[in-house]
Amino acid sequence: MVGMQRSKQIPSFTIPPANTPMMKFHTLLALSSTYLASHAASSALPITEQASCSSQSSGSSNARVIHQFPNGTWLENIAERRNGNLLVTLLDRPELYQVDPHNPANATLVHNFAGYTSLFGITETSPDVFAIIAGNFTPGAGTQEGTYAIWSTDFAGCKGAEVSKIVDIPEAKLLNGMTTLDANTGEVLVSDSGRGLVLRVDTKSGEYTTVLENDVFQPAPTAPIQLGINGIRLLGDHLYYTNTYASVYGRVAINPATGEAAGPFETISTDVMGDDFALDNQGNAYIAANPENEAVRVDRDGDAEVLAGNLNSTLVPGPTAAWLGKAQDRDGKRVLYVVTSGGQAGPINGTYTEGGKILALDV
Repeated sequence: MVGMQRSKQIPSFTIPPANTPMMKFHTLLALSSTYLASHAASSALPITEQASCSSQSSGSSNARVIHQFPNGTWLENIAERRNGNLLVTLLDRPELYQVDPHNPANATLVHNFAGYTSLFGITETSPDVFAIIAGNFTPGAGTQEGTYAIWSTDFAGCKGAEVSKIVDIPEAKLLNGMTTLDANTGEVLVSDSGRGLVLRVDTKSGEYTTVLENDVFQPAPTAPIQLGINGIRLLGDHLYYTNTYASVYGRVAINPATGEAAGPFETISTDVMGDDFALDNQGNAYIAANPENEAVRVDRDGDAEVLAGNLNSTLVPGPTAAWLGKAQDRDGKRVLYVVTSGGQAGPINGTYTEGGKILALDV
């Protein structure tokens, strides 16, 4: 329900450095064979915003659909251009789309990244220039190591989007989340969910290096899917991160010039199975709780509040990422955009999936 509270479970603590990386990796994005079977057997139910499979409230009083893609489409991440248009990456095919939230009837294909199967994280590196992760990932089979690269999509010119490769990262197992470290230098931080680490990548020179490794980035021992660090965001001198199946949302102080750790790894919450997320200037996180079909706000003290959805609701099926719109209304409210997979990794009640969509909530 709207405003439903979850109690904070443990205080922040320091986690020791990692010793050995995990060897086998799928992503939260992976579809297990059970999920595939459920998806194949699912019937096409009518797609309605409030269609719910449970009597629980879905916390959806102001949630609205901006745009919905066809069945089978998995939206993976989201960013915003300077003109307010939204950019979304797709996991089920290597495509980048643009949607005007004020005229959302059509989604415009920006580019198809031929030679890859999927797109992942996206971040603005300079005005209207975006870095994007591309790689080969097959739902059900997982990641193809050695196929990942960082690309640039430049909207700043007068000739439309100009797309170019920045760098291949052949040792990557599963590049996933990305955030800008320094817009002046064009450096970004990239999470490798497969190796449980964070890279710093210079989008101008193509140089990259590992800057963060820790046990908290590794998959939980009991995780049904071997996924470590997932979403990452930078606020001030702290890098915030999620580890989905460890239910960890935390942060670490970093050197703003290098991205290396400058303090302990702190756990803020262990109450949300988070994918990618957005941060406001006060340090509140808006987390796409993918396995739980919820959009959740977590404050600086770790207290969690469900904003929309629940496990058995079709309102937010498989949320994968969140973005806070740059514009504010007269009351200082901003629009929270949430993108979904349509529940493809875990059909609602084992049967229902739909096309991925962009949701908007006033927060």
